[in-house]
Amino acid sequence: MFKYAIIANDYQESAKLVSKIAKTLQNYGLAEDIVNPEYVFVIGGDGTLLRAVNEFQDIIDEVYFIVIKSGSLGFYANYDEKTYSRAIDAIINDTARIRQMPLLEIKYNNNIIRYALNEAKVVDHVKTIRTDIYVNNDLLEHFRGSGLVFSTKTGSTGYMRAINGSIIAANMTTLWQLKEIAPVANSTFSTINASIILDQAQVVRLTGELAGKSLVIDTYESEILSSQIELKISQKTLNLFYDEENNLSMIAKMKILFAHCNNNRRDE
Repeated sequence: MFKYAIIANDYQESAKLVSKIAKTLQNYGLAEDIVNPEYVFVIGGDGTLLRAVNEFQDIIDEVYFIVIKSGSLGFYANYDEKTYSRAIDAIINDTARIRQMPLLEIKYNNNIIRYALNEAKVVDHVKTIRTDIYVNNDLLEHFRGSGLVFSTKTGSTGYMRAINGSIIAANMTTLWQLKEIAPVANSTFSTINASIILDQAQVVRLTGELAGKSLVIDTYESEILSSQIELKISQKTLNLFYDEENNLSMIAKMKILFAHCNNNRRDE
């Protein structure tokens, strides 16, 4: 018997959808298990998926996520109220199509490990962060500023885009990115202050005055207690159901979500 869990946003229409999906799953003989599910139905958008990723960190690469749009459109949602039955049919008939999404692996506070689908941030908006940034064993720079953000390829369209980082549209899923947040810049000190694209062979290590700063991993926030953090693309991946009949490319999704002016373009 397959086991499932449902994570939903707070919208009224989502609550109705949760009831419909739960009833359908139970009619097929699936059992609800909110601790150790095999399938996680996410009713909402990208934010709801990030909450689900936080919820199932311990089994992140063992479960399958099915994201059903309810509310705002997101990059990860591939089903909606009209098409979610196709995902259930794929479970029952063992015909699911799975996309393996890259995860950032963050090691901090004496070897605690967590995973991020979108991004990880080291921030302090009150006091200046002072840390050395190493890529593998090479010193990149002595950073001073409000923070640093690291994102996966898919996460590059979220917070990273909001702070003028790059959107990684390349087909290589294991590319990731480092960007500074409000670095110190004056006549005697400056940093690289540019988006830096990295690959899966590169490990970033932060060493310095990090204790007491905030580490934000998608929707999870923790106080840093040590002087070192290590980040890299994980060997683990997130298993995401996708609907072949509604399988938009990243470029197509960017056009829908961001390039609204294109709909009103007038040729000269």
